[in-house]
Amino acid sequence: MYFVNRESKAKWQKAFIDNVFRRKTEYSNSFSKIVLSNTELLDGKNNHMPESLFKFYKPTSENIIDIKNRRLWFSNPVSLNDPFDCHTGYNTDSYEKHVFLEYINKHGYVEPENSKDGFTVDEFERLSSSTTEYDYYSSKKPEKYHTLFWKLMDDKSEAFNRHVYDVIRQVREEVTSKMARLRNAKIRIASFSVLDRYKGFNDIIQMWSHYTDNHQGFCVEYDTSLIRAPINLSIMDHDFYSDQSAYMDERIRVALNAGLFPVIYTANRVNIPKTKLKRIKLDSKGNLQHDSEVDAILYKTYIVKSAKWSYENEWRIILDGDVCDYYDNKVPFPYIKRIFLGCKMNNHTIDTLIEIAAEVGAEIVMMAMDNKKFVLREYNIDSYTWDKKRSKWNNPFS
Repeated sequence: MYFVNRESKAKWQKAFIDNVFRRKTEYSNSFSKIVLSNTELLDGKNNHMPESLFKFYKPTSENIIDIKNRRLWFSNPVSLNDPFDCHTGYNTDSYEKHVFLEYINKHGYVEPENSKDGFTVDEFERLSSSTTEYDYYSSKKPEKYHTLFWKLMDDKSEAFNRHVYDVIRQVREEVTSKMARLRNAKIRIASFSVLDRYKGFNDIIQMWSHYTDNHQGFCVEYDTSLIRAPINLSIMDHDFYSDQSAYMDERIRVALNAGLFPVIYTANRVNIPKTKLKRIKLDSKGNLQHDSEVDAILYKTYIVKSAKWSYENEWRIILDGDVCDYYDNKVPFPYIKRIFLGCKMNNHTIDTLIEIAAEVGAEIVMMAMDNKKFVLREYNIDSYTWDKKRSKWNNPFS
């Protein structure tokens, strides 16, 4: 199964997300649960997967301990450095117009006995034809919704004005509440870059500057071969308590595979259509109830970023909040292949990471500034250990 429409050049990751949520049968079904019940969904996904993932880290004690424990921190999207990231868009005015006109038509405010207490058919049709988005390049300029709306309301009764104000206030509060709940969905992410170590890796000095505390931190290369390995769930749900560790290891690998996507860079945000936004309901406990199409829109939001970030060549893993909660947001990720040390890292951190690399079976590579070009270069850790050993040969008292 290949998740790409080659005729329309559709992005495979969007097709994959749609395919997952088509199998949603209950509101409570999460992305991971759907995939675990339909592991055939993963067939063909590995054809799109990279062999390695690179992640840049600041040299904090927390990050270093996570590497030692082979854990990966999954972030709340609200903590990301781009405020637009994972932030589903919507058109407030379009939603307001859609819901308001539907209300007016449904409750008899079109052609009422007193025209001051409603809209004429002509006024209603003009409002329906008005636009909430102005096109400066169009030769036919439709009336703007809000301009027309307030112009018409100037001629209506005070009682109708008060009633309309209350209706619109409720509509705005409703959409604000819905979007706030949608944006606070229990989903967490981990971000990586896909880089070619032998082509361009030494040029990305801005990544080191942005994410490693000005080259004082490190970059980890993760091998994805185990994540991409064939799926075989040998331990069943009823065996959870008898072999909990093995049960979780199998399922977290499935969840990691299912949630790994390349970011799509574009000038257009993911927006939720007004009709789908209106269909979202709240249950008796205040939880959102929405269809699988809304789920798919939300997940697509998590893999779309502004084209201005394209230099990062980002991939990310999206995980359900319940899975992350189980691990206190530090998910097992024992796939460390190499650790690259920043060119301004202090000796204490270098020594610590050398020890950790030996424990986790990872190669250590040191980065240094090139003497002639705006690039970094790699050199073997043996040079550092040799220089350190040689420094002890000098007698400080002689």
